[in-house]
Amino acid sequence: MNFFESHVSAALEQPQKGKVYLAAVSGGADSTAMLAALAALRKEAGFVLHCVHVEHGLRPAEESCGDAEAVEGLCVKLDVPCRVISIPPGRIAAFASNGGPGIEGAARFFRHRAWNSERRRINADRILTAHTHDDLLETLLMRILRGSGPAGLAPMPKNRGRITRPLLDLTRSDVLKYLEERNILYRTDSTNFDIHFLRNRIRHKLVPLLNEFFPSWQTSLHALADTQALTAEFLADEVRKGLVWEKGKGGDIQLCEDDFLKAHPILREEAIFAGVDMLAAMRPKGKGLVQAPRRAVLRQAARQIDAKPASSQDLGPVRLERRDGLISLKNSGSLRFERGFSLLIKEAGLYTLKGKILGIEKDLYFNAETASASPSGKSSPSDKGAPSGTDGTVLSDSSVGFYAGLPLVIRNHREGDRIYRGGHKRRFRDILGKDARPDSDVIISVCDAEGIAAFINIEKSGQLTVIDRKPSAGDTEAGRVLIILDIKSGAMNV
Repeated sequence: MNFFESHVSAALEQPQKGKVYLAAVSGGADSTAMLAALAALRKEAGFVLHCVHVEHGLRPAEESCGDAEAVEGLCVKLDVPCRVISIPPGRIAAFASNGGPGIEGAARFFRHRAWNSERRRINADRILTAHTHDDLLETLLMRILRGSGPAGLAPMPKNRGRITRPLLDLTRSDVLKYLEERNILYRTDSTNFDIHFLRNRIRHKLVPLLNEFFPSWQTSLHALADTQALTAEFLADEVRKGLVWEKGKGGDIQLCEDDFLKAHPILREEAIFAGVDMLAAMRPKGKGLVQAPRRAVLRQAARQIDAKPASSQDLGPVRLERRDGLISLKNSGSLRFERGFSLLIKEAGLYTLKGKILGIEKDLYFNAETASASPSGKSSPSDKGAPSGTDGTVLSDSSVGFYAGLPLVIRNHREGDRIYRGGHKRRFRDILGKDARPDSDVIISVCDAEGIAAFINIEKSGQLTVIDRKPSAGDTEAGRVLIILDIKSGAMNV
């Protein structure tokens, strides 16, 4: 047993004999190495090994199917039973637009659901995933940049629920060395190098800088995470002692106003987070994923509730209310879980959103092109002349354009949608004014991995207006594409 395999063995349950493990394998280096190590260990350890691969339906079929075939081929060589679970194209995008977790969050939800379905089918004891020490550090950096609280800054646990991460003490270098020693090939996801995703920017841009200028950053980050884990545990205990939610009659949860207001502000925040989790657990199965509100939003809402004896604050998935001596939390209903249209754009090409879906007479065309120049037309007022595509084709006067990253989802606009513009996250109404949207207008939100990329306003006359996220100087190198819109049938030259 070599160094890599001994670490994998030590991370598994003891004793291992008779256990059934389900390895979640994407085909990448980390999960391929984990599968190979488990296969080498199983005979002596006495456990049973199965493999599951989830095909998300987000990337081009050639690449996605190639990953599935590679995993199946390796399982045949290692004599490991394998099941491929394919998610229908568009399912994740529709879920992301309806529930608000974003493409990555929606993909994670469907992936975990597929894992658990297969675990129940084969009656597995544990699901094994291939998160490494590098993933742990990258996740911590992501959460620091997003302003997470103590629980979010705690280190990724080796065991959570039915999931075990046997590679968490091993680095990506350990993985690659093991694969080279065993002469095992692996797949590389093309999106792993797309730096418009936050994790990839951290991996390929921030981490090399930290390694160069702050050699001890990993040790310091671990110390921070350990401290935050203890802090989160303490705060959770204090909340359980003094701020206990009870079920109300209308599907909401409540606690005593006096108890809430006399508690320290950080305990109020943690109590609200605990309440959001409680409401999520109370929702019927199949109702989707509840995305927790951001701490900054929650903190501001808690301050407003403190200042106003009878008030209500919308937190996205839930509504926080103070009245009649009680603090209550309830699901926001249609504010967060309303149904609507969605269109997934995964790669360059021409896409159509039918007018009957939008409630207008004509269809809306989206042409996604590999960007070689700044978008022109009405979305870029500083540009002069007729709008043009990246191939120089002059489009009609009704055309507008903007940059966005792939994959992206085009969906119905919601009141909670915000776009980063002028250094702040702003609503559609904040930008164009309260009277800028007649009842007959249609507003569409365009979402990519970084959030809202653009708002599209369609007037009754057919006039298009685009408010887009201000592009950075390196947008064309950051994996973004130029999206050209036209509402005139047949006006698009593809």
